[in-house]
Amino acid sequence: MSDRNPLLQSHDLVPYEDIWLEHLQPAILQIVTGNRKAMADIIASQSLNPTWDGLVLAMDELQARLDEAGDVLETLGQLPRPAQWHAAVGACRLEISAWYSEVRQSVPLFQAYQTLANSEAAGQFSAPRKTLLAKKLNDWRIAGVNLPAADMKALTTLNDMIGGLEGVFLDNVQAANSGWEKHITDESHLAGLSAHLKRKLALRAKASGRDGWLLTLEEEAVYTDVISQSENRALRQELFTAYSTRASDQGPKALEYDNGPVLEQLLELRQQRAALLGYESHAQYSLQTKMATSTAQVLSFIKSRIASEKPLLDSQAQVLRDAAALLGYTDLGAWDYAYLAQMMGARQSDISEAELSAYFPFNRVLEGLVLVVQQLFGVRLIKQKNFSSWHPDVQLFEVREGESLLGHIFVDPYWRAPKMDGCWTQPARNRRVDAQGRVTLPVAIFHGNFGAPGADAPSMLSHLQLSMLFHEFGHCLQQVLTRSSLRELSGIRGLGIDASEFAGKMLEEWCWSRESLLWIARHYKTDEGLSSEQIDQILDARKVASGLRTADELMRSLFDFELHRTYGDGRSVQEVLVSTRKEVQPLTWPETDRFAQAFDYMVTGYDAGYYAYQWSQSLARQVFERFEHDGVFNADTGQAFREAFYTPGAERPLLESFEMFMGKPPEGF
Repeated sequence: MSDRNPLLQSHDLVPYEDIWLEHLQPAILQIVTGNRKAMADIIASQSLNPTWDGLVLAMDELQARLDEAGDVLETLGQLPRPAQWHAAVGACRLEISAWYSEVRQSVPLFQAYQTLANSEAAGQFSAPRKTLLAKKLNDWRIAGVNLPAADMKALTTLNDMIGGLEGVFLDNVQAANSGWEKHITDESHLAGLSAHLKRKLALRAKASGRDGWLLTLEEEAVYTDVISQSENRALRQELFTAYSTRASDQGPKALEYDNGPVLEQLLELRQQRAALLGYESHAQYSLQTKMATSTAQVLSFIKSRIASEKPLLDSQAQVLRDAAALLGYTDLGAWDYAYLAQMMGARQSDISEAELSAYFPFNRVLEGLVLVVQQLFGVRLIKQKNFSSWHPDVQLFEVREGESLLGHIFVDPYWRAPKMDGCWTQPARNRRVDAQGRVTLPVAIFHGNFGAPGADAPSMLSHLQLSMLFHEFGHCLQQVLTRSSLRELSGIRGLGIDASEFAGKMLEEWCWSRESLLWIARHYKTDEGLSSEQIDQILDARKVASGLRTADELMRSLFDFELHRTYGDGRSVQEVLVSTRKEVQPLTWPETDRFAQAFDYMVTGYDAGYYAYQWSQSLARQVFERFEHDGVFNADTGQAFREAFYTPGAERPLLESFEMFMGKPPEGF
């Protein structure tokens, strides 16, 4: 099996099409078994006089092999699979988790790293090496390696329970998303929906063996489009109620997949873990791997953002109230907000949201994005024709500078079951240089959930989806344009959440630039672009809708952080949510709202960290001011940005990179 198992062989790019169910467990088991033996040998040989190559790079090689195999499982999981596949992947994850627990709890290994860090040789290490050593030692400390044996055992139990509950939470959200549907047979009930959106709903119905149109909760983009476009107020209310009560004790599926008790238990266990490690709260514990230095700093930042945005949010809320009055609404509801914002925006523009999407056909937008990247950062993204992939929709780009290959970006753009909702970037392989000087090139994968093209029309993006694409491509560029030779500092996972979101938020800025939209927007039928006047109207029209999104993002940031910072003060999750909404959002929400029970960011690594989006956005907007001054496509400025932010990876703190690029520290931090 080992001779034929693709997961056990070295490849420039993974041969995804050659990997089958029978390869999974044998490969992971063989890697983990080999890693255990190799780690024991490393400890034996490196305990007294550890060296960089013999200890750090040797251990990194073991971890790289396992991480990269594990990422293949994640990638291949984006397809419908039988129960046997999921069982095998579950068993593989247990093996991977068990080995990493052994690494985190290995006192001899920790002591070897500590001995190296305290050695005379370490004093001569480069700054990146010192940074990596400090990171490794910090990881061990927050993993509890210094705890007494009994406490370490308790910590292991807590981590296992927390991981299990996070999985249950996600399973409940997924079940709730797929457990509700509305089958519509009367087209008049779809008044206001774009032809593109109706076509997508019709395809859903056809796939289920029915005529008409099928509305589900599985795609957030579909929910967003329907709730903002539908003239059918009853449909909006029904959809909003189903969506805002997912996996809860309220709504049409009340108590079927209730995450309320799951979340309460999860918060309690996270607090216990933080206390065991000597932290006041889970929020403080989570900051040990982030850029922010204290809970007070984060809270002050969020509150200052709320204060600065509040006047605008209040005025935009009044615009919606006035719009509701014009329509004769006497009981303005949360299911009306997005629709009214879209309606008021449409009055400021000659192009509706539905018409605008015709100017953003996915493939044309991607071509424009590639040109933006090439112009700014001096690299070529070359689309490949013959390569192994996990689905026919997947595209592959080589990233080159001159004749030098820098890395690869896979693009998997369209929704299909069982892909997660939303868009995300998977750092499938980090750049690294081993002890023999061999370079492993980085790989990033963009996973999208855009509507697939139809027989008579391409996949078309809303402006919000355009922003999502640019955001995730920013992460992809961060992954592949680094020059760091240290694997744990070269990839986006090594940056810390509040720093890693900067690259995504930065590239989003081009979606709000007139010059950029003039370049990117092209009608899928006529190839006609938008005029400067039209773009100005469009951007102005989106200010009301963007106000709703800003209020929502600030609410999420404060809610998530306060929930984890103040746990144990006697308030329930719902009480924290209601209090947060009142503080941030000038519009009211129904008592049945159970946002928290489906807020999956709290179980996917962003717990007490959702503020990262606002944190990064604030930095990105300040950095973009230089581009606006120099020219948004200025190649020299783009190269300076690349050198300051992409090249070092996590070798240099983000705020230092900011000062290097801007010549001054950021405001508001």
